Amino acid sequence: MPTTPHPRNRPKILVIEDETITAHHLSRTLTRLGYEVVGIATTGAEAMEKAAQNQPDLLLADVGLDGDVDGVSVAAMAQEQWKIPAVFLTALTDSETMRRARLAEPYGYLVKPFAEQELHATIEIALQQRGLAAEREQQTVASAQLLERTRDELANATAQLFTVQEQERERIARDLHDDFAQRLAILQIQIETIAQEMSAADGAEMSRFRPVCRDLEKLGNDLRQLSHRLHPSLLDDLGLTKALRQLAEDFTERYNLPVRVSARNTPDEISGPVRLALYRIAQEALLNVAKHAGAATVNIALTGNARGLDLSIRDTGNGFYPKSKRHRTGLGLVSMAQRAELIEGTFELRSQPEEGTQVHVHVPAGKY
Repeated sequence: MPTTPHPRNRPKILVIEDETITAHHLSRTLTRLGYEVVGIATTGAEAMEKAAQNQPDLLLADVGLDGDVDGVSVAAMAQEQWKIPAVFLTALTDSETMRRARLAEPYGYLVKPFAEQELHATIEIALQQRGLAAEREQQTVASAQLLERTRDELANATAQLFTVQEQERERIARDLHDDFAQRLAILQIQIETIAQEMSAADGAEMSRFRPVCRDLEKLGNDLRQLSHRLHPSLLDDLGLTKALRQLAEDFTERYNLPVRVSARNTPDEISGPVRLALYRIAQEALLNVAKHAGAATVNIALTGNARGLDLSIRDTGNGFYPKSKRHRTGLGLVSMAQRAELIEGTFELRSQPEEGTQVHVHVPAGKY
């Protein structure tokens, strides 16, 4: 005889059987085996009602119930609604019945008549499988929750990293502008003064200083452009559109590659984080064009509409397959996608070999 579990721990079983004598015999047998019989149902409708009320651990269901709803249908609905498994009892072994029974994914199948030991073994295996399934589901939920927490933590860490990065860029840009550029300008003035004084005595000496002055002037311009790339003060002073136009001019001058900027229906007010994110995405996209595209032209479009704000950078270059592993994990693309995500926008990359590349960012209305 099996050991009877503590009443609180006894598995609950609902018997679904339309033969009264068989049903009560099953109930007595199950009770003797240590299970709790929460009810006997003789029709499909009654079975669903009692399953909803009692939430059993297992259905012991006759396949061939009378009426529109048979045991197979009850088992399928109970599994779908409450994740309650079933063990089928039947005297039918024809192929159609077996096929329908398999579709309900039962945890066991007993052909009448069956021995008590066979019933007990089948139920124990079914309950064990149910427990394992519940554990797997809990693990899946726990893993999903952990993954979500990890994603949130990673997003927060990325946001902090970008913030620190921008602060450091601002500091370096300020040092370049306020210190090095000023010192260079003073040096240029001093050399020009010395050159003028020497030219008064010897005009030929002045020609020796002219290339030095030109180099100093070019170095000063390069320092100012570097300072602007590190921290575009124009972005805060005059807004995103003018900052993008300046970015395009600097890029054209540096790489001799025409960049056209168009802006239409852009909102008057765009928050600082959104301005900075879109600017950095455009900056990174242009850097990728310079490195890889071999493009003839580049177009930047900033457009506002009822749905939100859209930034598009399109080039006429070589293009590539975005799904290739090398491009999918490139730091530049990852950085652009992360910046878009941090402002609750969407990032999309479209490209094909020999058809150019388009980077598109959409910021929903109300997020900027």
